Amino acid sequence: MRRLFWLALLLLALLSLATFFLNYGLLPQAWSDLFASTGDGALLTVPAPDEPGAKADPSGPSAAAPESRAGSDMEALSASITAGAAGEYERMAAIYDWVTANFAYDLEKAKDMEAYGAGAAYLLEKGRGVCQDFAELTRQLLEAAGIEATYESGVVYPAPGEEERHAWNLALAGGTWYGLDTTWGAGFIDEERGTFVQKPRRLYLTSPAELERLHGYPHYKEAKEQEYMRRQSAAAEPVFRPDVEESLLNSFNRYRAAQGLPSFAAEKGLVEMLRQQAARIAARGCSGEEDASSLAELEAELSPRAAYLRFARAGMAAFIQWSLMAPDPGELFEQIAADQALYLNEAGFNAVSIGVVSQGDLTVVLHVYLERY
Repeated sequence: MRRLFWLALLLLALLSLATFFLNYGLLPQAWSDLFASTGDGALLTVPAPDEPGAKADPSGPSAAAPESRAGSDMEALSASITAGAAGEYERMAAIYDWVTANFAYDLEKAKDMEAYGAGAAYLLEKGRGVCQDFAELTRQLLEAAGIEATYESGVVYPAPGEEERHAWNLALAGGTWYGLDTTWGAGFIDEERGTFVQKPRRLYLTSPAELERLHGYPHYKEAKEQEYMRRQSAAAEPVFRPDVEESLLNSFNRYRAAQGLPSFAAEKGLVEMLRQQAARIAARGCSGEEDASSLAELEAELSPRAAYLRFARAGMAAFIQWSLMAPDPGELFEQIAADQALYLNEAGFNAVSIGVVSQGDLTVVLHVYLERY
């Protein structure tokens, strides 16, 4: 009986001690993880330091990095992303490409950060987040791939007169430090529509010094983005856009009807010639060449066809647009109507031929108006 009494007393003491540990957070780390885990790897984000441009010491982990636990799931994900990558730089680039292609910037969260979760697990779950989430996920994936990486934060200047807090990464690959901004590399904000446009770009995988310039000098950033856009477009293949051609024809005729003018007949016999000339204009534009001769070349090609196509005169125009967004036929028409409406408003023209070509981020619209007899 006495032995049972002492066993009961010992059990009661152990239960009291466990209750004390649970209440005051004094459990050993392994036990604490067991009791406190959310089950989804959620992260506790540490606010960035107040000093503008604060940077972590590249020789060690960043003091601004949110706390995280890189588990087997992150290692498996990183291994999947980097499968087939030969070296550290290739693994780093694969991770950069994957993050920038698969996650969107969350404009709603940016308005009220406290109302949303944060960190790598949050970004993986929601598919969208802000710069802190992008940088933390990038850091964890890099470290899971065996690449030393830091979480950086500071003030950046995305546009003239604008400044904001931002987060990005540094990574050591093949003995060289690189700067990675997977947030800016994922795309851009369309201010007019208030939406994020996914547009992955390698521009923001560069040297730390170059990334600092991109962050600190908005005019330099704009020039580099235009240079990158032109270079990428030059490497792209031209694409004919019959869908845009048809949409523009319909818009032209609605415009004509509103002006009390007769509709245009669609002249199909010139479309292929216009597309080929538009492709030449696009190639010159992507290479940065001045294009003062394209319409003269088109006129020279068109003149021998006058008798065959039975037209007395022709008017022609070329509309060229650089845009990170895919060409929108409605917007193209509005700009053509605003800038090149001379032939649209002329009653003597009764037929039109339209050729549209996109090459990367450049779109060329050639439109030829005919007075048939």
